[in-house]
Amino acid sequence: MSRIILCGPSCGGKTFISEKLQNAGYKLEVSYTSRPIRKGEKHHKDYIFLSKDEFKCMIEDGEFFEWVEYNGNYYGTGKKQFKKSDIFVWETDGIEHLSPKERKESTIIYVNTPVKIRMNRMYKRGWKSEEIHKRIKTDIEKFKNFKNFDIEIQSFNE
Repeated sequence: MSRIILCGPSCGGKTFISEKLQNAGYKLEVSYTSRPIRKGEKHHKDYIFLSKDEFKCMIEDGEFFEWVEYNGNYYGTGKKQFKKSDIFVWETDGIEHLSPKERKESTIIYVNTPVKIRMNRMYKRGWKSEEIHKRIKTDIEKFKNFKNFDIEIQSFNE
């Protein structure tokens, strides 16, 4: 099986697609984040939730294959997770950590969902207006020149 990397803006449907791929037999190892746990999420199921200090210690100890800072929080894939997993949900910056050989062994899927749909999902999840606008602005900047993908999926379902 080829490694699948899902990449796309916030609330675009990456987790939904990841779950479908897991049901089809692909393996996902949980990655790390320093962001606060959200309602309905579970430690070691959705992410391994760490404090920013714990995350920084892991960076210093060289425990990550890739990591990024996004909107003031850290996200990363441990070296062990990278070896064990078939599916990854990464930021554009994380993709840049792939060696040419690893890139050839990967299928990068860009989940490109319209802003209006993503904003509606954010509102339904209880995000504050200020947070939504900040995230949308960050995503627009991050993905405006994104071309390092193999497949683009445009999601229009609510």
